[in-house]
Amino acid sequence: MKKEESKKKNIKFLLLGHLFLGASLVILSFFLPYFLKEKGLSILEIGVLFTIGLAFGSLIVSVLYSKILKKLKLKTGLAFSSFFSFISNFLVFLFPTSGGVLGSKISSELEMNIQRVSEDVTLQHNIYKNRHRKIGSSFLIIEGLAFTLGTIIALLTIPLFGFFYSFLIFSFLSLIPLFFYLKIKDKTRFKAKKKVKLSELSMKLKLFLFSEILYWLALASSFTLVITFLITDKFSESFVWIGYLFIAVYGSIVITTFLTRKFFDKKDLTKTSILGMFILFISALIIIFSTNIWTILGAFILEGIGAAIWVPSKSAVYWKLTPKDQRENVSGYLSGFTGFVKALGPLVGGVLVVTLGILAPFYFKALLSLIVIGIYVYILRKS
Repeated sequence: MKKEESKKKNIKFLLLGHLFLGASLVILSFFLPYFLKEKGLSILEIGVLFTIGLAFGSLIVSVLYSKILKKLKLKTGLAFSSFFSFISNFLVFLFPTSGGVLGSKISSELEMNIQRVSEDVTLQHNIYKNRHRKIGSSFLIIEGLAFTLGTIIALLTIPLFGFFYSFLIFSFLSLIPLFFYLKIKDKTRFKAKKKVKLSELSMKLKLFLFSEILYWLALASSFTLVITFLITDKFSESFVWIGYLFIAVYGSIVITTFLTRKFFDKKDLTKTSILGMFILFISALIIIFSTNIWTILGAFILEGIGAAIWVPSKSAVYWKLTPKDQRENVSGYLSGFTGFVKALGPLVGGVLVVTLGILAPFYFKALLSLIVIGIYVYILRKS
């Protein structure tokens, strides 16, 4: 019982840390493309800038992981992610130029990769009583609240202080998670007990990892960067609508997850993953055929509903498919692959827009969503 209570506390502190860390990343994740657009950069130039920064960040993470990170406790990795989030925001404040943004994207990729592996393995080591989906749902609620909170703060600070001082405010917000991460008692280290090669993973797990990579590419090539140009160029709306759209998506994630988690806990996890991905597919189609900003808003609400069903379901499937002695290795592989496609995404999105039009990334997202659904159906049939 004492061990279970300790796991509950670890997860609580992890979630609280994620709440403030997620909020601190909002201005970089949602509003930086608009900031650069106002400075005169094109969508392709921003895409190239982001891709270079994210690629260098992923490369540095690979070196750090092999030389340093695998020797540290997971809670230390979480503390590092908070530190890099501070640096990411502070660099744009100090150097509001392309060079500062490049350094910021490198730092933010360090933060995201370290955070992803640290949180993923910490969650897996602290799951109790087979509550995979419930913990996944709680994590998603906290993430939705984090991004909603951060967006509200951005919409309040940017008009009052401008982008320049807003980056400074968000840099100090990045330090709050340290208080919670340092309270985690889990002494697990990054280093895996047994080195596992990709070829040794089960076919279902390899297919699942492939589906995860595909959707990350779809999301990275169609999300904030393209949305920014879509609403400002096609619909002639201000940056405030960027905030409204992301409040809509993450607010609906929180509400949907809260209302449905008990219902979906009783359903087959792969089937609910399929349902969630299908809703995300429909959301992409609505954006493709939208004629006004309000339809886009409706698509984002639907996107939140789909994500609320899909994310905890696919996370639970992933955790169940991954043997305990392979968790660190598999999380490392997933982090590396998704880091690569996340870096590639902005460039892919920019190229698609320049060559095929502003809606091309959403056609791409719809196509990849259908492929992911096909993979889930295959996994379901082989279960």
